Amino acid sequence: MRHALFSLGLAALALLLAAVPAVHAQDSVIYRCTDATGAVTMQNKPCGPGMKQVTRNVGVLPTAPPPTAREQPAPAAAPPILGNFELVVGPQTTPLPTAATPEAEREPPPALFQCKTWDEDVFVTENGEPEERCAPLATTGLDGNPDMAAGEACEMRTDECTPIVDDALCQAWRGRVDEAEFRWKYARAGDGSPRKAEYDRLAKILAESSCNK
Repeated sequence: MRHALFSLGLAALALLLAAVPAVHAQDSVIYRCTDATGAVTMQNKPCGPGMKQVTRNVGVLPTAPPPTAREQPAPAAAPPILGNFELVVGPQTTPLPTAATPEAEREPPPALFQCKTWDEDVFVTENGEPEERCAPLATTGLDGNPDMAAGEACEMRTDECTPIVDDALCQAWRGRVDEAEFRWKYARAGDGSPRKAEYDRLAKILAESSCNK
């Protein structure tokens, strides 16, 4: 009878230990303890003083499953054309002029270029020839003292320009028209006429192009 109870207790304790995931795989030892009255207990630590102890090795407990690997975010794509240029204007409210060219015969608008100056100023222009600009240089006196500099000096640096292509070209032209409208409508007294003329020029180009669909 005691042998049957011991077997049942051993099986129950083994199941209990197996249900708890171990961090590291290791052998598990069960201690069968019998006191002076003959009562038997099963435990996973050595028996107390005065108790008869019998050990039973129940093998290696299962280890906890490895943590699920987190999905790594995709690397950031290179910034697109116009990606670092933000045109802050209001929505266009003036409709484009009526196009004289049928939609099927319209060509892409003239080229635009995104340029960057030596001091990281970014702008869009119709001029494909990069401009040269004077980048200031630090000057010093004959003794190297900057406070004794005799004058100013600069180094000529050329803008870096990249042509705008495909869908970005239409986006850039719409931005130029919106900006021209904003400048015209919010011009100071005396500046309205030339800015209106510039808006009319750009709006006509956009209206006659394949961007106007």
